Order: sequence, then C-alpha cells, then structure tokens
Amino acid sequence: MADACASQNIKGHRLGSIREEELEKKIHDAIKSKAEINKLSEKLQNKYIKQMKVFDQERKGWNKNSLRNNTEIQKLRTHALQVINEHKQIQNENTNLISHNAQKDIYIAESKAENVMKSKKIKSLEFMIKILETELENIENELKLKANQLECLKSEAILKPVIGGDDEKNITKSDNISLGSTDLSKYFIRGKNIDQTEKTDGNILTYTNDEITELSKNDTETNSKVSNETSISEISGDNMSALIESNSQMGPGLEALPLPAVASTLMSPLSAYIFLALLIIAVMWFVVLRRARGLGRKNEGFRDTWTRY
Repeated sequence: MADACASQNIKGHRLGSIREEELEKKIHDAIKSKAEINKLSEKLQNKYIKQMKVFDQERKGWNKNSLRNNTEIQKLRTHALQVINEHKQIQNENTNLISHNAQKDIYIAESKAENVMKSKKIKSLEFMIKILETELENIENELKLKANQLECLKSEAILKPVIGGDDEKNITKSDNISLGSTDLSKYFIRGKNIDQTEKTDGNILTYTNDEITELSKNDTETNSKVSNETSISEISGDNMSALIESNSQMGPGLEALPLPAVASTLMSPLSAYIFLALLIIAVMWFVVLRRARGLGRKNEGFRDTWTRY
C-alpha cells in the first residue's frame, strides 16, 4: 500500500494503468532481489568471519611453527659450529700424532743403532776379557813353573857343599849381591809399566760415568795395555830366566843371599801382575754389567712410553 501511494503520480499517468503495474512488478522484483542480496551478503559475511577465524588460527600455528623452526635452525647452526671445531681439533691431534709417531720412529731407529753399537762393544769387551783370562791362566802356569824352579834352586842350594874358606864366601857374597842388584833393577821397569796400566784402569773406571764416545779411546788404551802387558810378560820372563841363570851360576853364593829375599823378589812382581789382571777383569765385567743394565732400563722406559701412547 505504501508503494501504491508513493506511485500515484508518475509522469502524469493515473493509477491502475499498465505502466504502473509493470513498475510495481519491477519494484517488487527489485525488493525481492535486494532481500536476497542482503541474505547472501549476510551469508558471505558469516563465511568470511569463519574463514578469517580459521586463517587466524592457522596463522598462529604458522607462527608457532616458524618459531620452532628458527630455534631448530639455531640449534643446527650451533651444532654445525661444534662439529667444525671438533673437526679442526681432530686434524690438529692427527698432525700431532703423525709428528709424534715420526719422532718415535726416529727414536726407535736411533735406539736400534745404539743397541747394535753397544752389543758390538760388549762383544769386544767380552773378547778382551777372554784374552785376559787366557793370559791370566798363562801367567798362573808360569808362576807355577817359576815356583817349581825356585824350589829346585832352594833344594840345590841346600844340597851343594860350601867350597873354600871365608874369603871365598865373602867374594861370592859380594859378587852375588851385585848380580842380584843388577837383576832386581830390571824389575823397576815393570813397576813403572804397572803404574801405567793402573792409569788405564782409572780411565776405564771413568768411562762408566762418561759418554759412549770415550769407549773407543779406552779400547785403544786397553789394546796398548795388552801389548804392554805382553811386553812386560816377555821382559819378566827374560828377567826371571836371567835371574835363574845367575842363581845357577852362583853356586855356593846362594847361602850368602837369604832365600826369603830371593823368593820375595821373584814372587812380588808376578803377584802384582796377577792382581792387576784380576782387577782389569773385574772392571771389564763391571762395565759390561752396567751397560747391560742401562740397556734394560732404556728398553723398559721405551716400553712404558709405548704403552702410554
């Protein structure tokens, strides 16, 4: 009715005409379409609101996921940095181990060379000890022979009768004393040679506390010492034979020279020589044992370092 009242005068037409009816229909259709449009717009607004809520929820979830992803990315970065640092440390340790192994190889080679040299020196020392032992045995045999000869001379001196008077005895005494002095003067040379050999023994003893390079010098000294000892033994043998010949030529003059004095002159150089040979053998064995112990200790220390690494 309101619409009909509103449309009473439209361009001079009266109500109830055909144009008015068409207009009314169009107006009704427009009103219906407007109402439908309003309904549809309300529906669309509701859908939009719902969709926005869904989007907001999804956005919140995306933000949470992005935060989680960022934290995980940071963790991965820190882990990657740790891995890089560990790799660098491992490389440094590897280089250190390579250098240490190279040093160990060098030390092993040097120790093997030292062991070879020391074994050769020990063998040479053992050979020298064997030579000295054989010389000692020869000296003991010579000493036994000289003792037997001395006993024979004693027995001959006791059994031979005294020929002539007191004048002849005095002459033989003076002659024999002069001969004994000349023969015994030869033994002072041997005393000097014994002093020289004692000096070489002192050098051998200092070798136990010095470096390895001094062993060659001591070896040369021991070789010279052995040659000196052989010459000393030859000289002593000649002197002993000369003394025996002089004593055999003395005849009854041995009664003038007391037998203990003759025995002391004959026995003291030989006993000193035997004592010197025993001392040299003891020193050589001491050097060998000390070097063997030093090698054992070095091998044990090397095994300990090897087991540690």
